[in-house]
Amino acid sequence: MTIFDYIKDITVTKRGDLPLDQYMPFLVNRWLSFINPTVCSNINQINSKTLLEDKEMHYKIMLSLFPKMKYCPRINYIKKVKEDEEDEDIRIKVIAENFEISTREALFLVSSLD
Repeated sequence: MTIFDYIKDITVTKRGDLPLDQYMPFLVNRWLSFINPTVCSNINQINSKTLLEDKEMHYKIMLSLFPKMKYCPRINYIKKVKEDEEDEDIRIKVIAENFEISTREALFLVSSLD
């Protein structure tokens, strides 16, 4: 069993009969919050140390909290973009436009000057 089997059962099949030997409430909470961010606040209110320790109760609550979907939703992992990389890209684009060279040549120029 993978975490995605549990996610699929919670959101699509709604059977609730999967074995809980590899069930991890923390990871289920994390991936379910990517699917529906509005439910994330409800998940945070429900969670407590006793609930996270009782896997069966957590699994049943997540089954009842999410509505049944026709297909397994696409999970878009939210990745933070570093600001330094954005600033570097803008700087290279400006240099490339000013000197009328390609961005690869501008990158080489900046790296050779550093």
